[in-house]
Amino acid sequence: MSASIGKNAGESETVDCEVFEICREITIDKEWDTNASKKALVAWDKLCRPKSTGGPNITDMSVWNKAALLKHLWNICKKKDKLWIQWVHAYYIKGRVPWTVKAKQASWIVHKILHAVKYLDEAGLEKAKVLTTRTYTIRTIYNQLRGEFPKASWRRLIYNNKGCPKWIFIFYLALQERLYTKDRFSKWGIQVNQTCPLCDHEMEDHQHLFFTCKYSTDIWGKLLAWQGIARQVYGWEEEVEWATKHVTGKGSKAEVYRISMAGAVYHLWIERNRGIFQQERRSSGDITRQVIQEVHCRGYMQIRMRKEMQYLKFYSYNE
Repeated sequence: MSASIGKNAGESETVDCEVFEICREITIDKEWDTNASKKALVAWDKLCRPKSTGGPNITDMSVWNKAALLKHLWNICKKKDKLWIQWVHAYYIKGRVPWTVKAKQASWIVHKILHAVKYLDEAGLEKAKVLTTRTYTIRTIYNQLRGEFPKASWRRLIYNNKGCPKWIFIFYLALQERLYTKDRFSKWGIQVNQTCPLCDHEMEDHQHLFFTCKYSTDIWGKLLAWQGIARQVYGWEEEVEWATKHVTGKGSKAEVYRISMAGAVYHLWIERNRGIFQQERRSSGDITRQVIQEVHCRGYMQIRMRKEMQYLKFYSYNE
């Protein structure tokens, strides 16, 4: 029976590893080659970061598994009243410090648990302090093993945004400058027409697309005027900096601005792709009208934004 359990556990571990590797192949940044279809939009380690640092806080199962193994080791150190722990103490520990024991004849899972202390050393944590603490939660140790990351100044533009999920996704990629703009393809050695499909004049890159291009400047300028914001349109980095300083609060005006910015970025990206793949392009007024209408729809879904939506007109620009 024990052999059967060990076999099943081994097979389960193999399957988990295979699933994890598939996920990493889909998302992780690899060494660039000329095949654009294999290039990840965002590195896996960034996807596992907390929201405060700009990540979506996806659980990194490899780090979580380390924290779970350490929980077993903590149980052994605390001599919990469990049969398997008493058995490990009787046959392998024998009064010694658990993480110093070299149980050569033990099963692979006992080896994994006893040697899990190395994960604390890798993270720079004090093993005696962690393993002798009064309480232990996997989530707490997971966060410590994951480490500290610098906070992203633009995080509130994403995670306090009531826009459509697809808007937020493209906006998130834009904030990290990870969209597949033409200048990135040229860096990978892929020959494409570098002309911006929106204005047909200048070379396309991230800074040009948002919002140096005449087409995108016109759209964003109209959206700013619609919100009652009297200022010129800045470049991308300046726009993000202005937004992080002025519209990260919980007020209805700030929420409208965040939704509008996400909607503008999304529809500009969609229109750019339409120009490349379908050789079609709508007027800037049509895009502005669509963004405003969709912002109204999203705004009326939020009770505290309805009054602001009633104040703002649907569209007041003539082509």
